[in-house]
Amino acid sequence: MQVKTAVLDRIRSGDWPPGGRLPSETQLAQDFGCSRLTVHRAIRELAHDGVVERRRRAGTRVAQADGVALEIHIRRITQEISQRGFAYSYDLLNRTQKIAPAYIAKFFDIPPTQKMLHVQCRHRAGERVFQLEDRWINLDAIPQAMDQGFEHESPGLWMLDHVPFSRMNHDISACIATAATARHLQVETGTAVLQLKRQAEWNGRAITCATLFHPADLYSLHPESRSL
Repeated sequence: MQVKTAVLDRIRSGDWPPGGRLPSETQLAQDFGCSRLTVHRAIRELAHDGVVERRRRAGTRVAQADGVALEIHIRRITQEISQRGFAYSYDLLNRTQKIAPAYIAKFFDIPPTQKMLHVQCRHRAGERVFQLEDRWINLDAIPQAMDQGFEHESPGLWMLDHVPFSRMNHDISACIATAATARHLQVETGTAVLQLKRQAEWNGRAITCATLFHPADLYSLHPESRSL
């Protein structure tokens, strides 16, 4: 897992761009201070995830797609708020271990009676609520999350620092705040809000899903497109 994470970091940073060739497994083993077998397994799993392509006698290259890709850079919400000139603060609203709704259990592909970690919290920009975070965490995949109280740091920020992911899906939509959502966002019921659903996987396994709500007048996304 450490080798996979290190390789993914090098790919995301652009050190090994799409189509670029990775060093040999022997060289990677020397660089990472581990056995060649460990590197072989890590590269094999990355190939299974579609991150790299392995070809006999041609080596291993970063997977390359045709067309144009739309990228959403996941910035730390503390940075997002500070760059807007506001002071950041955080409130933990709820942290419970409980059985998830059926549609959540289906996404994680777990038995309907299995308990998960559910965390609700909010991030403030000055006096206003900037984001309501409603997150489910797969404890089978991330058991260390049970040791986190999340009183002072949100699960989203904690996961960025401690949990690797190989795939992330986003679904962005506009909606009207329900009474419960409006209460947490401290806006009027029926206010227009931006809803961002974010689902993360590691090694083909769902590890977390979150629904993030923002007052429409406070938040905007800035995706970038690049040729692949």
